[in-house]
Amino acid sequence: MRKININTKTILLVACLLLSVIIPGLLSQRYLNCSAEKLDSSLKNASGFVDNKQWNNAEEQLYLFEAEWENTKFGWTMLLDHSEIDNIDNSYAKSKKYIEIQDFSSASAELQSLRHLVLHIPQREKFSINNIF
Repeated sequence: MRKININTKTILLVACLLLSVIIPGLLSQRYLNCSAEKLDSSLKNASGFVDNKQWNNAEEQLYLFEAEWENTKFGWTMLLDHSEIDNIDNSYAKSKKYIEIQDFSSASAELQSLRHLVLHIPQREKFSINNIF
């Protein structure tokens, strides 16, 4: 039986360690992308209903967002800075109130802000040169 030399052992160890960092990173990035797209879908629909002043439909879409957000928040809490999650919670609460009182301009602006917050997170967490420096 042939023995593995020390250089081969070192290379294998480094490769295993590197993969143990890269694979979870790729999986978490995929999770962030998929969940952000699901959240954005409800917000995009709500925004369209606000633009058409269909307030009841906009409220329904916001409730769908809330249900999806409650499921997503736990996973994001483990991966993200809590201030990002607080910003989404605050923006959601404002959007909900603006739609409830049927304030078109504020609801429209806050929904766009909320969409930006949700879609910005996967971009912010993506492994890239810009995010390293």
